Amino acid sequence: MTTRPRWEHIRGVLILLHILAVLLMALPAPEGAQRREAWNDPTVTAEFEAWSERLNHVGYETTPDDLKTDLFTLAQDFTEVRKTVLSPARPYARYLGTQQSWRMFVAPHRFPTRLHVELKQAEGEWETVSIYQDPDYSWKADLFEQDRFRSALFRYGWKSYSGARKLFNQWLAREAAVDFPDATHIRTRWYKVQTPTPEMVLAGEEFEGKFVLGQTLSLAPYRESP
Repeated sequence: MTTRPRWEHIRGVLILLHILAVLLMALPAPEGAQRREAWNDPTVTAEFEAWSERLNHVGYETTPDDLKTDLFTLAQDFTEVRKTVLSPARPYARYLGTQQSWRMFVAPHRFPTRLHVELKQAEGEWETVSIYQDPDYSWKADLFEQDRFRSALFRYGWKSYSGARKLFNQWLAREAAVDFPDATHIRTRWYKVQTPTPEMVLAGEEFEGKFVLGQTLSLAPYRESP
C-alpha cells in the first residue's frame, strides 16, 4: 500500500487555507457607509425611499428614516464582526498584494456633479475656463478626462471629501497662476442635478440643478515673487 508524500498533504492544506482567505476577504464591506452624513445626499436618500417602498409592498412596514437607522446599526455591527473574522487573513492578503481598494457600485448616481472652473481678472467678471466634458471650456480637459482622474472628480463632488477637494482646489490655483498670469482669483463649483427620466430624455427636457461646494481662492499666494 502506497502513501502520499507528506508534501502533498501540506500542499492540500495550504490550498484550502488560501481558498478560505480569499472567501473571507470577499465578504462585503459596508465601510464607506460609516459616514452617516453621506446618507443625506439626494442619491442615497432616493435609494432609501425606493427600498422602503418595495419593502412596504411585500408586507414589511417601514419608512425611509427608520430604514436608515436600522441599516446604519446593522452596518456598524457587521463591520465589527468582519474586522474580527478577517484579522488572520489580512496579513496574508497584504503580503500577496491582493487587497481590494475600491468598492463595487451599489446603485446609479442619480444626482451627479459636474466641475466648473472660473477665473476673475482684475476688476473684471468671472470667466469660465473649464467645464468637465464640455469641449468649449477645456482647460485641463486632457487631464480631467483620464480614467483615474475621472474617479477622483467623482469623489470631489461629494461633501464628505472636503479634505481631498481642498487639496485639489489648491493644485488648480497653482496651475492657474502659471497659465493665466492676468487672473487674480479662481473659483471652483460643482453643478449638481438629477438625471432625467427616459421620458424627459425623449422630450429633450432636464431637471434644474444648482451649484454646490463652491470655493474661491486668490492666486497671489501661488505666484512666485519676482
